[in-house]
Amino acid sequence: MITIAEKENKSNLNTICDLLLGFVDLFSLMLIFLPLYPKPVNGYIYAVNLFDYVDNDVLIITIYWALFIGLTIVGFVKILMVYFKFEKGKKVVNSLSVGFSVFAVLFLAMAREPYAIVVAFLLLLVKGGLLYKQTKAG
Repeated sequence: MITIAEKENKSNLNTICDLLLGFVDLFSLMLIFLPLYPKPVNGYIYAVNLFDYVDNDVLIITIYWALFIGLTIVGFVKILMVYFKFEKGKKVVNSLSVGFSVFAVLFLAMAREPYAIVVAFLLLLVKGGLLYKQTKAG
């Protein structure tokens, strides 16, 4: 009886961690809508969201959009996998999620976007903590 309860507890913990990982990836939408990007106007620097951030190179902005939308799609897929109890591609989705997040942090650092780096890095730390908790639980 105790063994069954322990297995159910581990299963529930893994399900909750998977669901939270999906939501953390959905929180990458904050990187689109929050005013995290600088826009110089008449000697002043204003913070704008990604929609109004047009002063940088078009390629860089396109990569931002691709990264953030990619993370959002991965999070949505992860939540759907939890909802429909689909376990087959879980490692692939987790790898994509972590890969996109690491690349986003590194790319934002190279593009010198300090506020966006902080948000992306905090999301990556939360994701790492959830993955550690999930691995530790078995």
